[in-house]
Amino acid sequence: MDGKTRRLPALTYQPFCPQDRTAVSKSLNDLPLLWVRVHQRLNKSFAVAGGPVVCVSKSAPVPLSLGADALLRLILATLVSWEERVRDVARLTPLDTSLSRRRRDGAVLTQAFTILSAHMDALLALPAASMARDDTFEDLSGADAGLELLDLAYRCRAFLTDTKQRPRHLSGVYCDCGFAELYELLDDDGQHAGAKCRACRAEYDAQEYSDLTKVRVEPVKSYRRRSLQPAGADGPVTHRA
Repeated sequence: MDGKTRRLPALTYQPFCPQDRTAVSKSLNDLPLLWVRVHQRLNKSFAVAGGPVVCVSKSAPVPLSLGADALLRLILATLVSWEERVRDVARLTPLDTSLSRRRRDGAVLTQAFTILSAHMDALLALPAASMARDDTFEDLSGADAGLELLDLAYRCRAFLTDTKQRPRHLSGVYCDCGFAELYELLDDDGQHAGAKCRACRAEYDAQEYSDLTKVRVEPVKSYRRRSLQPAGADGPVTHRA
């Protein structure tokens, strides 16, 4: 039209281009090692001993990392769900539900990874079908499988701080030293653990930072704007409040 070439998006013979398929395959291949690293962070005492020391809340700590536990469960549940569908289309022996529940997590991960990596094309070519996700059922296809594998690998790296973001500047709250240079501190699970001032190096745990914000807010709440008094009509000079 008008002698110009126009390119429009259209469906191809596969859900992912070769480069994206390589990225999905790499994410799947990286998951076993990432799973082991996340599992090592399951025990908080091990994680703190091997990582940086940060301020934490004064409340009694949970012995296990809830973030690591939830991520490990998500990885296993996701891989097994796709393993079951791949077994069906590849005509492999179906999983025995009663026996699979008694397996160790490491055995579950190894078997699911072996099946999926050996049948990657079958996985990505799966048609849409109903699958359980977060107490609901969704129609998921092979394209969704690839996206979930990419997401799982990203979540693991984010949890392990491989993709650690820069400290967030807590603007609007100033330190006792008078400078508004407070930056957020995170614990091993990536949760808010307090703040640190880059001006005086003072550190606040989560409770101390909460108390600090309350102290700073009180003067603002107590401030009242002085009302203006109308000038007298007989006065030749207008007075400003």
